[in-house]
Amino acid sequence: MKKIKIIVLTFIIFINSILAEGCWNYREIEKMSIVAGVAVDKGSKDQFQITVEIVQITPGKQSKMASKIITGEGKSMFDAARNIIALNGKRLYWSHTKVIIVSHQIASEDLTKVIDWYNRDAETREDVYMLISQRNSAKEIFNELNYTEQIKSFALNEMIQNQKSLSKAPTTDIMKFDIESTAKGISAVIPAVNIGETNGKAVPQVMGAAIIKKDRMVGFLNSEETQALLFIRNEVKGGILNVEMGENEASKVVSLEIFKNKTKIKPVIDGKDIKVNLEIDTIAAIDEVQGSESFIDDEERKKLEKFAESNLKKRIETVISKVQGQYDVDIFGFGAKLRENEIQVWNSVDDNWNEIFKHLKVNVKTTIHIKNSASLSKNIKEGD
Repeated sequence: MKKIKIIVLTFIIFINSILAEGCWNYREIEKMSIVAGVAVDKGSKDQFQITVEIVQITPGKQSKMASKIITGEGKSMFDAARNIIALNGKRLYWSHTKVIIVSHQIASEDLTKVIDWYNRDAETREDVYMLISQRNSAKEIFNELNYTEQIKSFALNEMIQNQKSLSKAPTTDIMKFDIESTAKGISAVIPAVNIGETNGKAVPQVMGAAIIKKDRMVGFLNSEETQALLFIRNEVKGGILNVEMGENEASKVVSLEIFKNKTKIKPVIDGKDIKVNLEIDTIAAIDEVQGSESFIDDEERKKLEKFAESNLKKRIETVISKVQGQYDVDIFGFGAKLRENEIQVWNSVDDNWNEIFKHLKVNVKTTIHIKNSASLSKNIKEGD
């Protein structure tokens, strides 16, 4: 909420400052529409459909902001954008766009068309976050939700930024996607967005990941699988790790708050065989316990650490096996690390890496250190 207010204030300052400096006059501002977010869908008769959320601003001392949703169709995305201008009567200004939502139908065919269209505008930025809609269309995320904030794209922007500390979805902007989609030995992942319910109201949910192979989406990972993916990619900065203290349904669950994580990917060359040793080292604290156990004494804490290590190892191995078996695309970066460490070996397998990845043996080692309780650990961390 606080971040959204800061964004809104920034917009208002931006408008007022350019008017004060004489860069543009008010009439010029009135001739353009500031795009906060955009959704890309398949339209009728194989056309493209683009939906934009436009920020409507009333400059002055009592500046106010509101949101307007406009949809246009065309034979190309450029054509659809031009038709929005015709409908709206104003040119689209892209420098403050926060999110691009792509339908899973478009993403499954060719994502590069969306990226090329967006990047060719002189006013666009590369730090715009990408999302893949799991709904029937991308525009549903704008049209069918009850947001507490006036500008829906701002709320989505904040949700994506929060994932840096929640670790339930990746954070992928245009720049990161461009890098990973053209890099050797790693494929891109994009956060998924869906519609959930809170207090009887439809709200957006950013969690899970879309798997990208070359220029198209080939599948989704759920939020738990995505957290395992982020552990492997060394992109976990926080979040909750749920630990099952047993293997039956009645087993107690202990929630650990993650404070720090370090993952090392170590390719191993054994003759003609390539293997990967994956070492995950995590510092966490007890956040919530089902039952009366406190895990204060060392013996109980060590027992919890062993369960946590076993749980995480199993989840890591499961997501690796799933991606190898169903998608045969290296979203983990094993190939990129091989290229970094053993360039001659990489050059010999480059053209056939996805096939090698399908059968790659990965040895997983997890180490979890539990430090005090979450509240105490927070105090220690703040004191440091």
